[in-house]
Amino acid sequence: MRESCNDPTADWPALMPPIAECVARLGEAGFDEVLLALLRQAVGIEQCMIFAYDGADGVDCLLAANERQPRVAGRLARLYTEGLFRHDPNYRRLADTASPAMELAPMRPEAMPESYRGNLFAFPDLVDKVALTLRETEGAYTLNLYRGREVGPFDDNDLATLNALAPLLASLIRRHYRHHLTQGNSGPTILSPSAEEAAVLAPLSERERQLCLYLLRGHTLKTAAAELDIALSTAETYRKRAYAKLGVPSKARLVALCRQQG
Repeated sequence: MRESCNDPTADWPALMPPIAECVARLGEAGFDEVLLALLRQAVGIEQCMIFAYDGADGVDCLLAANERQPRVAGRLARLYTEGLFRHDPNYRRLADTASPAMELAPMRPEAMPESYRGNLFAFPDLVDKVALTLRETEGAYTLNLYRGREVGPFDDNDLATLNALAPLLASLIRRHYRHHLTQGNSGPTILSPSAEEAAVLAPLSERERQLCLYLLRGHTLKTAAAELDIALSTAETYRKRAYAKLGVPSKARLVALCRQQG
């Protein structure tokens, strides 16, 4: 199990470099990775997922990451966006205008509705979840953090650390993902998936999904990276994560998977 210090503020000096890196990478393609590095260092997360809600019963996965088992994150993202979110107690609270605009919510398995717990913890390596919910005028975001059996549940010091980090995390999420999701005149063209592609690519983050869509439209990895205005190495990272979540080894198998869905 991960050791936890009695004083949750004792490790703050060590967190300053990853915090500074997150601020420096706002609006850039590498932001996801430095955010994950911060959360792993701060509270030892196993998995991280970020969802955006449009206020009209629509949900999109912005980030789904599990370093050891990427397909677990992909499967859970698919389940959630296909309807499991409606059973999430935090989603229900987002509709309550009396609830705080920002709220950190530990979610012990025994306190979850069976309809939600039965799906979430059907994944054997996940044992605990904490969510940071953010209500916005145009919708909402949730940052979902998970711990696995190897490290164990979040303890009081972990929650104290997350409470202290919550305002920073909220600001980072609002600024980065709003910037990313708003398509400006000079930004990359956002491709719309077909119904079949949307079903197959549902487990992916928005950036992974866009890269796959460019590949499905006949682009090479190099030209897709240019269209998305990201480095080739970043595109390679997105492709690797996307293929791992989807369980495909190549572009040809990705194309075949989308055709099978139809």
